[in-house]
Amino acid sequence: MKILMLSTVQAFFRKRAGMFFVLLAVLFGFMGGREHYGFAVFFLTDPFGMFYLAVIWILYASLCGHFISNLWSQPEYAFIYQTRLWPNYKRISRFFIMALGFLQPILYYGIYLFSIARQDKLLQHFWPVLIIYFLLSTSLIFVAEWRIRYPQLFNLKTKSSFAWPFPRPVSWTYWSIEWLIRERGLTFLCCKVGAFGVIICTLIYYQTDTYDIRLPAIGFSLGYLLNIGLSFELFYWENEIWLWNSSLPISTGRRFFRIAMIHAFLLLPETLIAIRYQVISFLEVAHLYSVGLSALLLFNTYLYKRSGLLEDMMKPVLTGFIILTLMILYKIPIPGIALMGLVTSRYFFGNWYRKSV
Repeated sequence: MKILMLSTVQAFFRKRAGMFFVLLAVLFGFMGGREHYGFAVFFLTDPFGMFYLAVIWILYASLCGHFISNLWSQPEYAFIYQTRLWPNYKRISRFFIMALGFLQPILYYGIYLFSIARQDKLLQHFWPVLIIYFLLSTSLIFVAEWRIRYPQLFNLKTKSSFAWPFPRPVSWTYWSIEWLIRERGLTFLCCKVGAFGVIICTLIYYQTDTYDIRLPAIGFSLGYLLNIGLSFELFYWENEIWLWNSSLPISTGRRFFRIAMIHAFLLLPETLIAIRYQVISFLEVAHLYSVGLSALLLFNTYLYKRSGLLEDMMKPVLTGFIILTLMILYKIPIPGIALMGLVTSRYFFGNWYRKSV
């Protein structure tokens, strides 16, 4: 069962991480609690509300079923056909758990709908959701059962007639982001979800009373530092995969500028969300953004001095965050902290990079 979940369900969320990232950015970045509540009440009270909800969920389940059918037809997934040796009740029950794994996003939204229905005393309108759950999970079980009964032990490759009308950009920044989303999509999604959550909670708490800039500075710094997983993957990409890059005749100053640019692009999504909420001014958001960028560059620079597992980097990261928090609490100007971080990271990058190559 564990192999089934890891090889199928986890592979789905890993390969569709970019899609989920866009959906989360739209749903939680550009829609507030009032809009979510309005949609939930619409689904529960409108005569066609459940119909629209069912159509959306059916489209998602169709995407999951198409993924199962195509994934299990690949040669490396020939082991999946051994599930035919399981007894019928065991196979169906395990496929049902797998279906629930695929349907996690709509299950979570169903819990939210239930809470709204209970709050507004609309539970009598909630029962169609349970029927939709049953039908969607049954359909995924049917797709899985059909694929193992009619195996395709070879993958027919057809030439696609679609091509982008423009060539891929000749850009280190673009190649790095493309590799990060395609090969480390799940890490990208998890880091961004954590950063979104921390920054949105900080903005919500900031509105509850009168605070100065120190409160969002600490919260934003923590949110930006949750991107250390992406920074670590970029370090791995440049020093373990794209090895020929180290032999290019590029100065350390230009290399540092490229690393700063890619990290600046990575921090843009959560920054745009902060600007959209308009809780703090644009200039203050820019100051907090520069602090987060400098902190992330310090972490990436430190990797050239002491490379290793990400778990080994937690102690220096926590120590640095405590120092940063104390600097903010002692009312050191935010732009000054950002400038010190950028200058320090640039200075040590020149020394540690030359020693690492």
